[in-house]
Formats: sequence, C-alpha cells, structure tokens
Amino acid sequence: MSKQTTFLFFIILLVSTMPLPRAEALGIGPPSFELDLQMDGSNSTTFYITSDGLNGQLIVGMENLPFRVDPSRINMTSGDANTPVELTFYGNETLDPGVYEGKVTFLAMTGGFVAMGIKVRAKINLLGEVVEIQEEPEIEAELEQESEPEAETETESELEPEIESQVEEMSYTPYIVGGVVGVAIVASLFGVMWWWKKR
Repeated sequence: MSKQTTFLFFIILLVSTMPLPRAEALGIGPPSFELDLQMDGSNSTTFYITSDGLNGQLIVGMENLPFRVDPSRINMTSGDANTPVELTFYGNETLDPGVYEGKVTFLAMTGGFVAMGIKVRAKINLLGEVVEIQEEPEIEAELEQESEPEAETETESELEPEIESQVEEMSYTPYIVGGVVGVAIVASLFGVMWWWKKR
C-alpha cells in the first residue's frame, strides 16, 4: 500500500467518524383541522409543536380566513417535542354563516429572521342566524299615510251639520220677509182708512 493510498484512507475514516451538523427542524400537527364556530362566540383547538434546534417565537397568522386567533405569538425552544398549544378562534358577526376554508400559518422567528414556516389547512364552519332589521322610518310613514284619510273624514263629518243648519236657516228666510211685508201693507191700509174717516 503506497503512502498516498494510506493518507486517503485515513482522511475518509476521519470524515466518516466526525459528527454531522445538526439540522434545524420544525413540526406542527395536525396537518389539517375542522372547527365549528359561532358568529358571536369562540372555539379552541390544540396543536402539537416539535422544534429541533430552533429557539425563538412562532408567529401565528391566517391565510384566507377572516377570523381572529389568540395567541398570535408562541415561544419555542429547541427541546420542544409534541408540545401542546391551544389556539382560540373568534367568530365574525360581519360575515354570513357558511364554510370558510383557508390556512393557519406558523412562521419560526430566530434572531429576527424567519427560519422556516408551516401552513396547516383549516375548515371553519361559521354558525349563526342572520337577523333582518326593519327600518322604523318606513313603518312610521305608512302609519301616517293610513291616519290621514281618517282625519279628513272626521273633518267632513263635523262640517256636514253646520252646512245643513245654514241651508235650513236660508230656506226659512223668504217666509219671514214675506210675512213682515204683508203686515206692513195691512197696517198701511188700516191707517189710510182711519185717516179717511177722520176727514
């Protein structure tokens, strides 16, 4: 065996016995989840975190999910192995009931930089009832329109007796005038006859 072969064999043996650098790894489970959520309520679910060689924080976010989650930051250490973490999701009363699908994102921050990230598929069933609110001004306007004809009817009914009384008074006026004229004529005749006799 030559010296070159011996040296090469020694180098290969030395490299093979050296410890390999430890690779950083992050694991989040489960890979997907489904959650029922009331519009005006909240619900929680548990995730399991494994951090191998990572120290820092997990930044929790949403992708295509219009909901709020708490906590939004989770501390992690290199020794985490299936560590349970509970996340609470809050309903959104501005949305319609239905199924909302998207992803929950986990970004591993170490030393002020994003080391890696994981996305978990989510399916959230938003439950609740949509309450239709009737506008009060329209109801008041309808009530005013219904009450106006009644007021006119009452006014007309109040005026009818007055008009009838005026008509009755006007119907007796010619008879009264005629009677007064007749009495005046008869009185004049008696006066003339009395004066004629005196002569």
